[in-house]
Amino acid sequence: MALKYLTHLNLNQNELQNAVIHPLGTAPSSPVEGQIYYNSTSGNKKVYIYNGSAFVNISGDISEVIAGDALTGGGNSGSVTLNVAVDDSTIEVNSDALRVKAGGIGANELAATSVTAGSYGSSSAIPTFTVDADGRLTAAGTASITTTLDIAADSGTDNGVVLGTDTLTVAGTTNEIETSVSGDTITVGLPNDVTIGNNLTVTNNLLVSGNLTVSGTQTIVNTETIQLADNIIVLNSNATGTPSENAGIEIERGDSTNVALRWNESDDDWEVTTDGSNYYNISTAADSFKTSIGDGSATSYTVTHNLGTRDVLVELYDASSYETVIADVTRTSTSVVTVAFTAAPSTNDIRVLIRKI
Repeated sequence: MALKYLTHLNLNQNELQNAVIHPLGTAPSSPVEGQIYYNSTSGNKKVYIYNGSAFVNISGDISEVIAGDALTGGGNSGSVTLNVAVDDSTIEVNSDALRVKAGGIGANELAATSVTAGSYGSSSAIPTFTVDADGRLTAAGTASITTTLDIAADSGTDNGVVLGTDTLTVAGTTNEIETSVSGDTITVGLPNDVTIGNNLTVTNNLLVSGNLTVSGTQTIVNTETIQLADNIIVLNSNATGTPSENAGIEIERGDSTNVALRWNESDDDWEVTTDGSNYYNISTAADSFKTSIGDGSATSYTVTHNLGTRDVLVELYDASSYETVIADVTRTSTSVVTVAFTAAPSTNDIRVLIRKI
C-alpha cells in the first residue's frame, strides 16, 4: 500500500537512493509547477517537468554527435569534441551564410596582397583601386586631378584659375553688359540703359521699350518691312543755322538708274528725278496764285502774285460761263503780271490762275 504525503518531505540534504520517477503513459492531470514524471510510452521514454503552463522534455533529444565534412570526432555519450580537419587550407561551408564572431579573423588568417597599408587620396589626387574576380583588393594608388581650370574667350590670354585659391570673375562691359551673382547662380544681362561702343548687328528681333539712340555715321536696316508709328520723319536733324543741305528719299533700282524725291535747299523747291540727273520742280500751293479781276470800267489790271519768277503760266476763265478767256498778258516783273482787255469785264467776272514753272 503506497503512502500519500499531504505535506512536503524534507530529506535535509540527504540522498534519495534507488528512487524511480513516476512512470505514466500520459501526463498527470491538474499538475503543479515543478511536477515531474517519466513518460513510459514506447518511442518516448523521456522525463518531463511542468513549467507552470506545459510539460517540457528535460531528457534532451540528442542521441549522438556525428562528425560531418571537414570535421573529426563526435560520440554518443559524455563530452563530445569535434575537430576541423583541413588538408588544403580551404574550408567548405554548405550554407548560404557564414557568420564569423568578432575578432575571429585576424591578420595571420588573411593572405598578404600588394596593397600597402595607408590612406589614399587627397585634395589634389583621387584614390584608385584594383579588385579581382573574388572581390579582393589587389592594388591601391592615387591619380592626380587637374586643379587649374582653363578659360577661354573671344580675346585675351588665359592664365588659368587655380581651384580652391583663385576666384573666377565674370565681368560685364560698362553700359553694355551687367552681371550679378546669387548663391551658385551667375546672371548675365543688359542694363536698363545700354550703350554700344562700336557696331551693332541684330540678326533677329530687336525690342526696345525705351529710347534707341544711334550715334554712329551709318545705320543699315536689312529688312523687308519697316513699320513706324511716328507720322513725321525728320531728315538733316542735326542741321543748325542757315540751311545748306539738300534732303530727300532715294530709291535703289538695281541695274536701272536710281530715282529720288528731294528738297532743293538752294531753290527752296521740292524736286523729282526720273533719271538720277535731271530734277524737276514739284508744284505746291505755294507755287500758284489765283484771284478775280474786273470792275465794269477798266480794261487793264495789275495782278501781284509774288511767285518770284517770270516763269509762270497765266490762264483766264469767265466766272459765269466757265469758258477760257484770251487776253493780253505781260509778265511785268518776277512778282507781277499785267492783264489787258479790249472791252472792260464786269465786276470779278474773270478768274486769273497763275502757276510757277
